[in-house]
This record gives sequence, structure tokens and C-alpha cells, in this order.
Amino acid sequence: METVARLIASGLLEREDPRPSTRTMHDLLDLWLEQQERRRDLSPQSVKNYTRCCRHAVAWLGELRPDDLGRLTLERYRNQRLGEGAAPRTIQQELIVLRMAWRWAGDAGLIPDRALPSVKIKVQGYVANHHTPSPADAARVIALLDGEDQLAAQLLATTGARVSEVTGLKRCDVDPRTRRVTLRGKTGARVFPLPEPIFALVADRIDGSARPLFDWTTSVPGSRVRVALQKACLRLGVPVFTPHGLRRMVVDQMIRSGVDVSTAASLTGHSVEVMLRHYRKVSEADRVEAVAKAGLGVLGGKVIEGPWAKAGG
Repeated sequence: METVARLIASGLLEREDPRPSTRTMHDLLDLWLEQQERRRDLSPQSVKNYTRCCRHAVAWLGELRPDDLGRLTLERYRNQRLGEGAAPRTIQQELIVLRMAWRWAGDAGLIPDRALPSVKIKVQGYVANHHTPSPADAARVIALLDGEDQLAAQLLATTGARVSEVTGLKRCDVDPRTRRVTLRGKTGARVFPLPEPIFALVADRIDGSARPLFDWTTSVPGSRVRVALQKACLRLGVPVFTPHGLRRMVVDQMIRSGVDVSTAASLTGHSVEVMLRHYRKVSEADRVEAVAKAGLGVLGGKVIEGPWAKAGG
């Protein structure tokens, strides 16, 4: 008992709370959000997205008891949100978060362990843009931007970071002594050494404070950067790419340059498997170069020959 008391006093072990109330869906979602805010493996952006989704769910479902949640209730929620003008993809995300909270409460024994029924929602008119720009196209597009949009794009094209990791940077995230920036994303924090020319772009903003690195005039800076890139691409007549396209471009640049895949993954915050499967784009030139580099078709310094090679002899 003394050991437990010491751990509680030091903050390493939390005192077990009495069984929390989940009388309403508002209670359940509040408890789940509180647990997400305590997680060290979630980025601030993820918690912000969860909070936004829960806010809408509470507005329509908050006074209901968990026992009242069923197919008809969820379909009514979908219809009401569509009536408010919410995008189908937004509602889809809200239902996913609601299901995450529901599973957590069931696993914790706070509500009966039953699955929520699936609710269909038709998502139309959205096509993911998987285009990876060439460094030359990216440079032309970024040169057409200005202000905060240009600085954000330059950091994205250098670090391969997620757009939320860059737009949410604080002044204390850049170390002026080592020129390293700490990027905080959904896989945790990681450090990226900034090249001197890129560090020079932010040097006058670094003061060690927790103030934002960027002077955004919008609450959705990621969308602003995305739109700025799209407009610049259209003006130049190059294929439109997104901030995530710059992330794929950085992965390609590192792999083509011979950077060890584990090192590349540590810089971009990927697992090696995810980076190679979803971000590395293999071209026909890559395949030709691989065959040549590996010396395929040549064993022991001699070209492999067969009967066909002597047919005309």
C-alpha cells in the first residue's frame, strides 16, 4: 500500500475514480474526450477534430440515454445534419468518432457491450488527389505564392510533414542552436534538421515562446494552404497537387537519392511499410535503373546465354 501511495503522490499512478456516470450520451462523449485529451500519442489536431465531431453529436444526441441509440436515431441524426448543410464526408467522420467513443465505453464496462448499427451516407463528388509533383513543378508553384502560404509550402516541401504539423508550429518548436524543428503529429513528436536556407526563412520568428510560428488570419490554415496551391497550379497550367502531394514528393526525393528507408521514415513520421506502400511512387525509369544497377542477366561477369544465342552460328 505504501508503494501505491508513493506512486499516486508522484503522479505515476492515478487514484481510481468511482464508476463514472454515463446516464446520457453527453456524459459518455465527455468521458471519452477526456481520455483522448490525456493520450500522449495523439496530436493536438486529432483531439481538436474529435472535439468538433463530439460537439455536433452532443447537440443532437446529448440528452439521449445510451440505450436509446439505435438505427432510427442515427439515421435521424444523419438527416438532421444534412439538413443543416453539413457535407456528407463531415457527417461520415462524425459517425466514425461516435462509434469510437461507443466502443471505448463498451470495453470499459460503462454501457452494455453492443455494436452500433451501420448508417449509410452517400459521399459524392469527392475524388482524392494522389498526384505527386516533380520538384521543378513544386518550385514554380511555391514561387507564385506569398506570405504565410509560401512559407508553409516551403516547409512542407522540405520536411515532408503533414500540413497540420506545419501550420500548427509554435516558435519554441524551432531550436536556433541546432536548426532543428520539432514536428508533432499523430505518430508522436519527431525532430527534423532544417537546411540553412530554410532555417533562415523562420529565424527572425524564433523567440522561444509558445506563440504560433505563423500569423494566420483563418481558423483553418490547412485548407487555406491547399486552396493557395490549387490556384497557383491552375495559373501555371501544371497538374494540381495538394500539401500531401509535397509529402509524397519528399519521400520520393529521399528514396531516389539513396537515403536509407528507415532514416527516411523517421524523418517523415511514417512506418517503413506505410511509406513504401502508399508514398513511394515507382516509375518505369526506376525499374530500368534497378535492373541495370543489380546487373541482372549477368552472372560471374558473363552474360547468360542459351541455345537461342547459338541458333544463327
